[in-house]
Amino acid sequence: MVVLITGATGLVGSKISEDLRSQGHTVHYLTTRQSAIKNEEKNKGFLWDVKEMTIDPKCIDGVDALIHLAGETVFQRWTDDAKKRILDSRIDSTQLLLKLLQENEHQVKHVVTASAIGIYPDYQNGKALKENDIPPTATNFLADVCIAWEKEGAKFQDLGLKHAVVRIGIVLSAKGGALDQMAKPVKFYAGAGFGNGKMWQSWVAIDDLSGIFIHIIKHTLEGIYNGVAPHPVRNRPMMEAIGKVLGKPVFLPNVPEFVMKLMLGEMSSIVLASQHASSEKIMEKGYHFEFPELESALKQYLK
Repeated sequence: MVVLITGATGLVGSKISEDLRSQGHTVHYLTTRQSAIKNEEKNKGFLWDVKEMTIDPKCIDGVDALIHLAGETVFQRWTDDAKKRILDSRIDSTQLLLKLLQENEHQVKHVVTASAIGIYPDYQNGKALKENDIPPTATNFLADVCIAWEKEGAKFQDLGLKHAVVRIGIVLSAKGGALDQMAKPVKFYAGAGFGNGKMWQSWVAIDDLSGIFIHIIKHTLEGIYNGVAPHPVRNRPMMEAIGKVLGKPVFLPNVPEFVMKLMLGEMSSIVLASQHASSEKIMEKGYHFEFPELESALKQYLK
């Protein structure tokens, strides 16, 4: 199988690329830098420029499936300019890929696009939400972005392609990302929960998130799937679990909500949000989690 990946140098994209190649598949990836282009047997790079809306059409030669992850990071202060870049990077890149497939001959049959569990309402009680339990309603900027990106991605179906969406949770990895940021203060005996500490944290191990994407393209699955582990936890217990694995006590009081808002501005909604998402649907489709429990994942990535 030949898979074209956008965002292939990011935390998630690089892992998916690595796992696909290790399984004998070929990866095509898009980059904005000529120096980043490789032309190896199983790893081929191609240029694109979303701002200029240009792309090398050779990137889809022989491609069976497309995984679209590219988008500017949301982990930055949400100024008006930053918000525009975050949203535009996702919408414009999707439109560029749609145009590519419309205007060129190809054999692509399946497209998987990324989203986030930030699309769900913020709540602290009740059962884990399944993909179709509650129609997404924008309650903050991140939800706005997710709704707009999913709507744009659905247009791949208009081209006669099968389409799936993965709503990604908090990604745990040994190579940076959310876990690195959460573990840093714990290492210096400054670990604490946020707000009331009761917010649900729907996390996923990077190995399983990659596995979910690959499972979806191998089985040509359609529809929306939550990219989260089966056992989400609340914020304070998560911090305490990190402390346990690191051998560091988490004893400080939680950082008050107003302090988080002063420090991070509107972006604090990411940290303070409570999203309780279910992994039942992807498991019903045959995916088996390597790290279903938080402690086993923390031991793997904090070792």
